[in-house]
Amino acid sequence: MSRLLFALLVTAACSKSAGNQDKVSAPPPPASGSPDVIAVPQAGGPSMGGKAPEGAPKPAAADDDRFKLKAEEGKLAIEAPTDAKAGSEAVAKIRVTPGSGYHVNTEYPIKLTLTSPAGVTLAKAEYVAGGHDKGKGDLDALDDNQLALSVKLTPASSGSYTINGNFKFAVCDKDQCLAKKETIAIVVAAK
Repeated sequence: MSRLLFALLVTAACSKSAGNQDKVSAPPPPASGSPDVIAVPQAGGPSMGGKAPEGAPKPAAADDDRFKLKAEEGKLAIEAPTDAKAGSEAVAKIRVTPGSGYHVNTEYPIKLTLTSPAGVTLAKAEYVAGGHDKGKGDLDALDDNQLALSVKLTPASSGSYTINGNFKFAVCDKDQCLAKKETIAIVVAAK
């Protein structure tokens, strides 16, 4: 009787594992412990609505160097207001100018999200543009040669403030488009 029970359990276990042969298993961890390994999402993982398994690699951070604008790709300039006064609106300027052989991807969903520190009021905390309609949206200028926007802010009192943000945009060369995720800081010295 115990042999029959054992045979049934083995048969059941084999049929279950045979049904799972099409699933991909995670690769073994690299011997050198190299951080350059990128995990492939597993069924039921975060991209499939489930939770990541214990000890699974975390997704790439927004400040990953692969998503930073390189000098040959263009320039990101942040111009803090020079005339900021307590209780008065001031304007900071943000501009992306593509490098030689590159252009701004106007179809990319451009987004700037700002976090206001205590003591500073922002006219807007989120700026959007681009997309399939290539709309200028909240920006001052959006075309192949530039991306420019004005951030209106009002410091409540004199002092130094830092407005932090995340800026997503893309530049393209003749072969590919490169998504960019920049962490920005607008430093305001109010009088």
